[in-house]
Amino acid sequence: MKTALTVLVVLIALAYGGLAMVGVEPQDRRPGTKLGGTDAALPADLATLAEPQEVHLQTHPWYGIPFSVTTVIAEQDGLLVIPSLYEAQMPFPGTKYWNKVVAADPSVRLRVDGKLYDMNIYPIEDAATFEQGFAALATKYPYWAGKVEEAQTAPRFALLRLEPR
Repeated sequence: MKTALTVLVVLIALAYGGLAMVGVEPQDRRPGTKLGGTDAALPADLATLAEPQEVHLQTHPWYGIPFSVTTVIAEQDGLLVIPSLYEAQMPFPGTKYWNKVVAADPSVRLRVDGKLYDMNIYPIEDAATFEQGFAALATKYPYWAGKVEEAQTAPRFALLRLEPR
């Protein structure tokens, strides 16, 4: 019995270690684990990070296995913004797991075109910055342009800003 328990503990430790070291890429709405890519220094012009339609964001949960998601990104006047949609109006972190992770630990890795950037992410709480971030999203993505009224009355989303670490 003791041998079987030892084997089980070793197998669990190996699986845990494997998940923490080997990445499972996020795809569309399916989350992943550790992101692959090349570590890179932040560019002088952060707007270049917002050029792709989608990027990947890796968070760092307390249990040590990275959690990553696919998301959109926009930039305006140096503000990099990422949205998080909710099913109903609610305050950050809402019901999104990755939002709860970044509320506890704002350090993230942003992957853009195969390059990994160490950054911090925070919810946007003041109205002027929220409007700036929303305008950036509405300019880049037609979906967000259709959310103008909702953004002014009862948003079912949070906007988060990315900052260099």
